[in-house]
Amino acid sequence: MFDEQNLKPMLLNKPKASWTGMQVWMMKRSAWQLVAGGYVVTIGLNFLFGYLLFPEQQSASAILNFTVKEAFWIGVIFAPLLETYLIQYLVIKNVHKWTGIYWIAVLASAIIFGASHTYSVPYMILTFLSGIVYGIIYVVLALRGKDRFVYITLTHALHNLTGFCIEHVF
Repeated sequence: MFDEQNLKPMLLNKPKASWTGMQVWMMKRSAWQLVAGGYVVTIGLNFLFGYLLFPEQQSASAILNFTVKEAFWIGVIFAPLLETYLIQYLVIKNVHKWTGIYWIAVLASAIIFGASHTYSVPYMILTFLSGIVYGIIYVVLALRGKDRFVYITLTHALHNLTGFCIEHVF
């Protein structure tokens, strides 16, 4: 997807002939548009997995028997911060450093993200796909010199906040 050969044109926001339409589209979006897009995609995945394909699927906070207060602090604040640091920042940075290929780093990050959510197989698949979304946005923001940690943490926290509100508020 993104590699070192494409780095300079990406930073200059000039598409190369070999780029896919998705690469060109993502590089032309602002950081806030990427956050909003990532949020919409992950909420769409949640709807697909949680309501259409696996309606019997329980939320993580229900499975773990969290109180409302614990669900908020752990799910909306702590988990996005910790997971973004450990799974997106450290994994993508180090795997890319070892391989020189961003898509391998994104895939490794997504696999670890999915594997860290072992509540059920459908939930692991859902979080793997969400991990791909977070990883791609992370790489795009990194290549553009944006504070990817803040934006990915925010995207993840908004996603978890929506789930929290659906489960505990509405």
